[in-house]
Amino acid sequence: MTNAIEQVRRAKARYLRFADTKQWAEFAELFVPNPHIRMMSPDGAVLASFDSRNAFVAAAEAYLDGGRSTHMVHNDEIDLVSDTEIAATWAMEDIIVFPAPRPDQPARHHGYGRYHETWTLTPDGWRIARLELHRSVLDITKD
Repeated sequence: MTNAIEQVRRAKARYLRFADTKQWAEFAELFVPNPHIRMMSPDGAVLASFDSRNAFVAAAEAYLDGGRSTHMVHNDEIDLVSDTEIAATWAMEDIIVFPAPRPDQPARHHGYGRYHETWTLTPDGWRIARLELHRSVLDITKD
């Protein structure tokens, strides 16, 4: 059990690093091909919805293009549901600064919230099957 939980912790750390360093192929490999992904605003509205790893990675890459980011998680709550499934909740914070934002980008994005995830064991290791980001704070600065 502990080994599986530690593997998911390490995989989540890679998720954050790969997003911040824009290693998109490696980032994509952390997901099953057809994950359930939802990004929610502080008032509960769906900001983005994906059921394809490729679509999610393309959207993340486009949004972070030209930006400098730091994504952090902590206070994890991880439960082994079965030998092949783990449920995880992580407190999160992210900050993204766009030095020369495009018209469709903010100058700065700073948020807090919780990731609610289901990880599944595949032949290639633990992968994200469900990811819902419920934001409690999302501060977007346009200029």
